[in-house]
Amino acid sequence: MFNLILNALTPVAFVIALGYLAGKNKLISQDGAKSLSTVVVNFALPCTLFVSIFSFNPSQFENIPYVLTLTIGIALPFLIAIFLSLMMWKKPAGEAALFGSNSGFPDMAYFGLPVVMTVLGQQGMLPIIIGNIITSIIVIPIVMAMINKVQSHGSSASISAILLDTLKQPVVWAPLIGLAMVLLGFKLPELATDSLKLIGNIAGGLALFTLGVLLSFLTPRIDSQVITVVILKNLAMPALVAGLALLFKLDSTLAKGVVIIAACPAATMGAMLSSQHSVATEKIPGQILASNVAAIFTMALWIYIAETLF
Repeated sequence: MFNLILNALTPVAFVIALGYLAGKNKLISQDGAKSLSTVVVNFALPCTLFVSIFSFNPSQFENIPYVLTLTIGIALPFLIAIFLSLMMWKKPAGEAALFGSNSGFPDMAYFGLPVVMTVLGQQGMLPIIIGNIITSIIVIPIVMAMINKVQSHGSSASISAILLDTLKQPVVWAPLIGLAMVLLGFKLPELATDSLKLIGNIAGGLALFTLGVLLSFLTPRIDSQVITVVILKNLAMPALVAGLALLFKLDSTLAKGVVIIAACPAATMGAMLSSQHSVATEKIPGQILASNVAAIFTMALWIYIAETLF
């Protein structure tokens, strides 16, 4: 068990630290980090998600309890966090949306990918694929709608327009197309598989390095909202998912995958949107940094719990 946790998290921490040092020493600028993010999110990750789908059979995507576990596990903390931010702290809608994102959007692309692949192998791609689709359909449109409503003083873009714009992103449409092909019984030619894997195989390492660079530009801060994000994202979400996995009696491998993905820290998307739209730029990035630092310890805890429970 100790070796499993060590093997899963030590390489992750090492590569993140390399990226962090590169950013702190100004070897890579913020613009450079954005370029690396583009390579990961628009090229490498879509390719690896697309190819990985063909290693699963249609019945695995039609597993309703499994999909429900991930959907409830992501949506509930996200919505609770928005409610707390609006009602308890009286924050504007845009800031509340990003607070919700920090509390309910696990970093599947950067942090989660190499961890689940180490613990579960190729089967670890399934919760990343489904989780990515769920966040693209639920979390991102709500966040963008709330930000746009504030910035346009009420005349916000429609949810359908935001959803359509989200669906145009390669990290969204690539797995959706792959999913449709698998459900229709298509097989991917070996030549296509090898070509896509050549770029897709860099996703894990480059994602972690990029995460380290992005974290190096964030400012540490501790307040009640930071603590709430760590509690909701790093502890409550994986606990909720573990409970749902037990309730629905998920297969051992499936259960471990959803728990590990749910235990991933807050995604860096919140910091990018905060900067892009000038929303709570002094608060949102600090919440993400705290969640990612805490995740080195909380991920170890949840890997242990997942291996023990399932």
